Amino acid sequence: MNRKEKVAFAKRQLSEIWKCDPSAFDAEENIFLKTEDTFFEIITFGKNAVMRGNREILKWCSEKFSAVPARDIMDGDNLYILETKLRSYGRKLGGEHVRYLHLYPEKSAIRPDAYTYKWYRGCEVKELYKYRQFANALNFERDTIALAAYKDGNLVAMAGADDYMNELWQIGIDVLPEFRHQGLGLYLVKELAAEIEKLWKVPFYTTWSPNIASTRVALGAGFYPVWMGYPSEK
Repeated sequence: MNRKEKVAFAKRQLSEIWKCDPSAFDAEENIFLKTEDTFFEIITFGKNAVMRGNREILKWCSEKFSAVPARDIMDGDNLYILETKLRSYGRKLGGEHVRYLHLYPEKSAIRPDAYTYKWYRGCEVKELYKYRQFANALNFERDTIALAAYKDGNLVAMAGADDYMNELWQIGIDVLPEFRHQGLGLYLVKELAAEIEKLWKVPFYTTWSPNIASTRVALGAGFYPVWMGYPSEK
């Protein structure tokens, strides 16, 4: 897929999860989708805001944010107003999620030679579940593939992917502190993204804006920010 096709594919996959038409993410106005699947969630691809949730919270959101640009809803005073409203229901914002697609696969990453590497596929990934300190690389439920790095027989870094978003596979990365700043995370993410594309899936990467190190890994591996949002949680 080229860049445009990958973005369109991501919108189609999300539209299936959100039970809406993909055009909702490109509408001129903000979109409000009633659902019983989640209490509240908001995302934007940059043009408008799309919110889904129960009838009561969406009615309030429509009154407050129908004419407010997405970038302003998810910033400053409006974000505080939204957080305060959610807390009145015993909920809160679950944190900023910036989503990156692998739009520049031509970017390369240098393989650190001081390590050995091993692929884990399908059920093999469960062999890694005993390493709970790698919770950014694995979710320990729906992991599909992982690439691990070893030093002197010890696991020191891992990139893994899950399929919670159907054909969009999310990449996570963990590197033990003493092995960071050596290009290991960048290499693992790049290799995993390329392998996922060989499987005819579309890899994406998630981080949040203050995590500069993670953002640098994403950009260095050829990922580019495409959409972002906030879920809610109890």
